[in-house]
Amino acid sequence: MKGILLVNMGGPQSLSEMRLFLKNMFSDKYILPLPFGLRQFVANMIAKKRHPSSWEKYQLIGGTPIIKHTNAAGEALAKSSGMPVYTAYSYTPPFIADVMKQMKDDGVESVDVLTMYPQASDTTTSSVFTDVKKALKHLNGMKVREICDYSVHPTFLEYWKTLIEEHIAKQGVENPLLLFTAHAIPMYGVKRGDKYPDTVRHMAKRLADMMDRPYEVAFQSRVGPVKWVGPDTDDHLEDLVKAGNKNVVLIPVSFTTECLETVYDLNIKLVDIYKEDKRVKHISRVEIPVAHPLFIETLKRIVNE
Repeated sequence: MKGILLVNMGGPQSLSEMRLFLKNMFSDKYILPLPFGLRQFVANMIAKKRHPSSWEKYQLIGGTPIIKHTNAAGEALAKSSGMPVYTAYSYTPPFIADVMKQMKDDGVESVDVLTMYPQASDTTTSSVFTDVKKALKHLNGMKVREICDYSVHPTFLEYWKTLIEEHIAKQGVENPLLLFTAHAIPMYGVKRGDKYPDTVRHMAKRLADMMDRPYEVAFQSRVGPVKWVGPDTDDHLEDLVKAGNKNVVLIPVSFTTECLETVYDLNIKLVDIYKEDKRVKHISRVEIPVAHPLFIETLKRIVNE
């Protein structure tokens, strides 16, 4: 029997799980490329220090949407594809290894691994596939196909084009500047060869060309003292406003579910504030729907292809 494993990063659903989430994330060598012992020490320190303030942010947005939205996508994909779909997460339960064992116990012999990350990156897809390979060592005979990047799949581009055009029409805004924003990665990853920023820029250009609209690309949610790929979304938006751009629509092209980085970092920290700014006539953010038919169709097609 063939099945689909749909993977996302996970999301904390309690204060204690917030600490677990941070510890697991910063224990990931693809997130924090330090020697194992030092990485574990730093991960524990970050989790201990940051989990109360991080949990407060989740409380402001009503808790993490990631689990519910990813599970809904899995259910819709199972119905559309006619194949069993299992959802797993990198940093909170149910973890990849546990779900793959359940798939094996259920008689699944061949697995297509899909992630909710449309652009390939060491920090996301490579991390997931490393966890999958580790799990396979204990699952004799299970075959796996890794599906890496679908950012410029025609159906996925059509999905985003539909969301953007419907949003602009609903808002009634004329000729807005499209500010495509994606989660940043540290520059040390780019220097090691991670092509993720280029992939984001390529996807943004393809979408802007399809709609014949002006656009910019920026990267958000940087943390810590290290240098991150830029320009930073917060800083770049301010520069665009200073340059006289009065109508701006933000588009979170690296995300497939709502999450802290969209609802808090974009809505609360940017859109809500700039709505009160006299220099701005219109600012809004394209929201990510739950299990949109075109998104589900994208996943089904890349599995079939």
